[in-house]
Amino acid sequence: HFRLPYPLVSGRVETDRSPSDLVQFGLKTFVLGLLFFFKQKTAYEIGVRLVGSEMCIRDRFENIMPVEYIRNLSDSENVIEEMPQDESMILLSIGRFCTAKNFDNVPDICSKILNAGIKIKWYLIGYGPDEELIRNRIKELQMEDYVCILGKKENPYPYIKCCDIYIQPSRYEGKCVSVIEAQMLHKPVIITDYATAGSQLEDGVDGVVVPMNNTDCARKIVAVLRDKELQRQLVENTKKRDYANIEEVNKIYRLLEIREK
Repeated sequence: HFRLPYPLVSGRVETDRSPSDLVQFGLKTFVLGLLFFFKQKTAYEIGVRLVGSEMCIRDRFENIMPVEYIRNLSDSENVIEEMPQDESMILLSIGRFCTAKNFDNVPDICSKILNAGIKIKWYLIGYGPDEELIRNRIKELQMEDYVCILGKKENPYPYIKCCDIYIQPSRYEGKCVSVIEAQMLHKPVIITDYATAGSQLEDGVDGVVVPMNNTDCARKIVAVLRDKELQRQLVENTKKRDYANIEEVNKIYRLLEIREK
């Protein structure tokens, strides 16, 4: 008997397959391993390294997501102590603390939302070179009780599950993985109008696109927070969409099978 690791399930698989079957299985395992590599990268981060036919590989992989895996992980931890439930709406953003993610403007946006009379707490998951800048902005605007840095989390999914609204306030993005993950977990999603926002979601259907500048961004977020019916519709529409794109995996499997023949 051979024992082969399988990347999408726990444990190991025993098999009596022939050598040719094992070769094909190995290829498929390699492909699925690639999924996890691409899952950790945005299209922008990968795009600067890939050219030509390699970009076609990137385009095929960037939207494939292991949805059941993510949903199972979202139930694996209780994060209520870190994100306590009270009368405030819980907002969450995830990403590297760098210029692209625009987290340095979150304290100002948060302050404007609070000034509009909306009670919120905005949590940030991640780490990076801009952490000191973000902390300084929080202090300058006296947002210590409203903008909370949770740091790096190996499993961010319970935090996504716990939030009321997921927000990606980026200056620029490729295809933001955490936005797709939030949609998989059926959360209302808000993103800024970065260049690729139109390919990220359908505005007003499975998410909302808001302006980049802080004043208009806050104003539009306030409108979403006040519109409970819109939030409900966003959630319902995420339940109708296939964010996993598992058919892309099947296409790759069929290509491997054709090549083997």
